[in-house]
Amino acid sequence: MSTRPDLRQQLPTREDVPFTVRTADGDTVELTYSSPREAASHDEMAVLETLPWFESGKPLRNYMLHETDFYDEVEQIWGRRWGAEGIGTLREVLVSRPTENEIRPEYAQEWQYYYSSAAGNADLGRLQEQFDAYYEVLEENGVRVNYIEPPVPAIGAYGWIKNLVTLAGGGLVVHGGAILHRYGLGSWQRGREVIWEKTLAALQVPIYLTIHGKAICEPGAGRWLDAKTFAFNESVVANEEGLRQLEFVLSNLGIELIVCHSPGWYDSTGHGNIGTSHMDMVMLTVDHRKVLLAPHLVNYGFVRELVKRDYEIIEVPVEEYWDLALNGVTLSPGKVVMNAGSPTVVKELEKRDVEVIQVDFSESHKFAIAGLHCATLELVREQDD
Repeated sequence: MSTRPDLRQQLPTREDVPFTVRTADGDTVELTYSSPREAASHDEMAVLETLPWFESGKPLRNYMLHETDFYDEVEQIWGRRWGAEGIGTLREVLVSRPTENEIRPEYAQEWQYYYSSAAGNADLGRLQEQFDAYYEVLEENGVRVNYIEPPVPAIGAYGWIKNLVTLAGGGLVVHGGAILHRYGLGSWQRGREVIWEKTLAALQVPIYLTIHGKAICEPGAGRWLDAKTFAFNESVVANEEGLRQLEFVLSNLGIELIVCHSPGWYDSTGHGNIGTSHMDMVMLTVDHRKVLLAPHLVNYGFVRELVKRDYEIIEVPVEEYWDLALNGVTLSPGKVVMNAGSPTVVKELEKRDVEVIQVDFSESHKFAIAGLHCATLELVREQDD
């Protein structure tokens, strides 16, 4: 007979309970704790009687706690079964509307340093309109959308903090908790992790790990083949130690990490045409056993791995690459939202019964601020029990 309790039961309405942190400097921070039980109706003895490790007059059966899986109780303790592994129906995300943080004059002056694909600056009003249109598409498709209003200005240890709209940089939310990044794409990213960590804590998303030491890894911009298989690329956004730390967490969750290898750059980014950054710039899983792929930006061993696993590869023409269909978001198996354009890609997807919703994200793409997936931190997807 199993001693593992079933903790995934329906609970009463949660209650937000305020509490306060007072710092040594005399500052006050007001916070809330989401309690799984309302205080007015709470009956402690009645709760104890439901717990398998409780027996009146005896110590708690601690060995039972040792056999309790974190994921089985994450909804009770943390408020939600967090995790967006796989390509099941997308249910909840975190986003951030563009602000002045994305259009500093220095970005236009030193556009290669700030990883823009062109000199100049985006039009903030147009940026906001296009991001808002994307958020509307998410909500129309049943996705709960949480918003951050970031600090303006945002200044980090190495100057302006840029790309506060690229929420995929917030971390990888997987099977109950989050892995936070240590950035390699730009020193102007560093400092974002403080904002993201505070935001995830406010939503009560547990933190599994912050990439640390000399490790670099930004897996929130990775790709899922299925709920048990995650792909990320060794590149400017991940080194060997970062991938080792990522694999340590994923393997403990029963998830396989496939490492792809992508080229980078040295003296020039070639207006975005030399090398690449994240896995979500080279692959998109559009349906079960179907992937959109830019083969020129991955090692051939990765192509062989996809073939071996019986995935159909839909190739993105080089001339359509910067339409960034690859940086789309899978809403559910066989249904994707992607940037307007890519006529060849759309035709090939529709031939395979993949529904395509197109959104104009051109102002953001023009200056490599964010693609659709870059702009999205996926928090919850439907999972098979």
